[in-house]
Amino acid sequence: MELLVTIAYFCFVWIVFFKFEWLRFSLFWKFVVFGIYIGAALSEVVLLGQTTPYSKEMVVERYVIPVAPEFGGLVTEVHASANVPIKKGDPLFTMDKQTWQDKRDQAQAAMSAAGNQKKSLEAKLAEARLKLKEAKSLVAKKVMAARELPLRQDAVDDVTAQIAALDNTFSGLKAALDEANYNLEHATVVAPEDGYLVDFVLRPGAFIRIKQQVASFVSTEELYLLAAIDQRAAQWVRTGDKVHFALSMYPGRVFNAEVEHLIQATSSAQLQLSATLPSMRSLKPSEFFFVKLKPVGDFSETPLIFGASGLAAIFTGKSIDLVQVIRMIEIQSESILNYLYNPF
Repeated sequence: MELLVTIAYFCFVWIVFFKFEWLRFSLFWKFVVFGIYIGAALSEVVLLGQTTPYSKEMVVERYVIPVAPEFGGLVTEVHASANVPIKKGDPLFTMDKQTWQDKRDQAQAAMSAAGNQKKSLEAKLAEARLKLKEAKSLVAKKVMAARELPLRQDAVDDVTAQIAALDNTFSGLKAALDEANYNLEHATVVAPEDGYLVDFVLRPGAFIRIKQQVASFVSTEELYLLAAIDQRAAQWVRTGDKVHFALSMYPGRVFNAEVEHLIQATSSAQLQLSATLPSMRSLKPSEFFFVKLKPVGDFSETPLIFGASGLAAIFTGKSIDLVQVIRMIEIQSESILNYLYNPF
């Protein structure tokens, strides 16, 4: 855009001073012509660049959720299709659940048998305790020999130990039943939010591993814009600042947004976990910070498609009205230039 303005300005100068010679290109007019150009250039660098950051790298973003089954196995049915809107909770695909159905049946049968066995042991324990109580009474009356008491106590302890072991077995069976019920409940994978699947190629008969990601689910519940701005302009960006943005797919259109927050980190500065001490080669400073923007307005006729790119102008609290007008003209002009499309 700056190049086009420069060309247009000097074309105007050529027409006025050389083509039609409406004015003589004297020393005074030389100072005026180049003074205006230098002043405009300084305004671009100092005022526009610092107080109204301009991003030529902006993209429409949505949250992407990896889709993976709770257990591995055979896919028996596919309910969804790629790029078709899906509501939260709608089924995506179903795994073969016969294995877990069998495990649930086995666990339920074993728990039923263990319950019956426990009832039998509890009756046996009650009988053993009764005999122990009777033995204590008879020993006290010296009707029964004292050596009978340890035998009766051992019988009680033995049955008690059997019941304790059965309780442990029952706990294990309960855990197996809970696992089987959980996997049966999740045998059909459902949409985590409103959205759509991208490149969903899963078909019945496919075998997938446990927790294997088989699709990417794009959520349509939240949308935001991500714009890269020079670090020297990031100091004045604040939450709530007004933003104008344009998308390449909608030539001539300028939309409104507002700053949600400045992302105060860059991936290029992150050090990787390693036993090696950091060096200068490890540091890869970036000239840009990213700003998260929230679109404002109705986009029913101009949907913001995930991945659409464009440019944005942020109007900070330090920008004056004249600078804002210049930036508005600039972004509108850039948007109009999107009509020029080279198909080759």
